[in-house]
Amino acid sequence: MAEVKKPRAKSTAKSVHKADLVEMAAVSAAETVEAIVEAKPASLPAIAPKPIEAGALFSSAKKQSDVLRKAMSEAVTASAKGALEVNDKIIDAVNTQRNVALDLWRSAISPSPLPEVFKAQTHATKQAYEAASAQWKDIAETTTLWFTRSLEPLQSALHRPGR
Repeated sequence: MAEVKKPRAKSTAKSVHKADLVEMAAVSAAETVEAIVEAKPASLPAIAPKPIEAGALFSSAKKQSDVLRKAMSEAVTASAKGALEVNDKIIDAVNTQRNVALDLWRSAISPSPLPEVFKAQTHATKQAYEAASAQWKDIAETTTLWFTRSLEPLQSALHRPGR
């Protein structure tokens, strides 16, 4: 059978110890309050800052807003020009690749000896790959330039001295 545990009486040493902690906390709190009451406020500097006029503050905010508005306008314009340039290059690349693919199929269908057909196909495939690689590299460079030019007005407005 299970044994029933007997309740133990609380030791008086622990309650005395707890009372000491409470008294110690009360004493340190009282000392802290006394120190705060006795402390003197810090003296103000001899030169007080001049109050800023509302008109000057408004003028400064208006100038900054005008600069940011102009930068946003320039960024939008540069972004639109860049997007059109990239779009034109993509259309040119697709048209060129379409024409090269048609030429490749024409050379494959033309009645020629088999070795010449293989040579023509190999040569046309190589040219198509080189042309596509060059065009897509140019598109990637143009896209990078587009994003760089689009962000330049904003960066110059945000990093302008005196801001």
